[in-house]
Amino acid sequence: MSAGSFDELDVATVDAVRSAPRASWRDLAKVLGVDPATVGRRWARMESEGVAWVTAYPSGGATPACALVEVDCAPDRARDVACALAEDTQAATVKVTSGARDVLVLAQAPTLPALSDYLLGLEGRVPGIAKVRGHVVTRSTLQASHWREGALNQEQKQLLGSGAPPRPRGGDLLKDADLRILRALHTDGRMSFERLAEHAGIGPVSVNRRLTRLRAAGLVTLRCDVSPHLSGRAVSAVYFGSLDVQDLTAAEQRIRALPGVRASTFVAGPFNVVINASLRSTSEVHDLEWRMGQEVPALRVQDRSVVLNMTKLLGRILDPEGRSVRAVPLL
Repeated sequence: MSAGSFDELDVATVDAVRSAPRASWRDLAKVLGVDPATVGRRWARMESEGVAWVTAYPSGGATPACALVEVDCAPDRARDVACALAEDTQAATVKVTSGARDVLVLAQAPTLPALSDYLLGLEGRVPGIAKVRGHVVTRSTLQASHWREGALNQEQKQLLGSGAPPRPRGGDLLKDADLRILRALHTDGRMSFERLAEHAGIGPVSVNRRLTRLRAAGLVTLRCDVSPHLSGRAVSAVYFGSLDVQDLTAAEQRIRALPGVRASTFVAGPFNVVINASLRSTSEVHDLEWRMGQEVPALRVQDRSVVLNMTKLLGRILDPEGRSVRAVPLL
């Protein structure tokens, strides 16, 4: 299937879902200026073909301990290692990459000691791993849930309430019912309240109330991802850079505004900034790096990798063409 199989309405539908992940087809249709049945049919097709999906993950005060993990592999074992790691609930995202590392993993665990146990056990547990380097995430400066294709105008964004994300509160904990809701939403972020109630073991009204509270508190974030078939962005690149500590806060906003930047993270390690970008061609890899130098002169890019295979994306196993195949539950 080619990117040409999808049109502007499909892309606009995805951006509308990104802005309001659980809005009804009726509400989304009003914004898009089409019939609700058309929006529902379009989404159902994209979802069934694995080119668009909505998932959920813990955020704010519920965010698990995370680390960016560079994995060096024995010769010709990178794909096998990536596939093995993709089955781990602790490995949220797994990428086979070019450059100085064979596989990149976003690892997570409930606590830092649990994360340490996971990282320290990888070499002995997964055949083909030669070396592991872990960099603990200290702060996410731009989350991929904020990514948009730019298919909606300002009026449509306002109608969908695409404003600032909720401010996370500290000290909040997810209760058992909340965790069951989150686990179900990870599989299908648009799951009905009735089906969520079955998973959570509570009534639909209670599910609605709990989910509203969790999202308002910033404890649960919903995110819509797509395959390159829909976005046309077939190249993913990862940049590893450094900023002086006094420049971190000032650089955040400029990094967010860079074209193609999907997510950025501060980590503890020899580099302290990791930037993920979605690009249309390999020629844009250095174009974006040049733009970084212009817009964020304090940032020193030390290395960069192109993603050769996105094996897993936030708990979703992908096929070689980047389509969602199935979900592996997050912690």
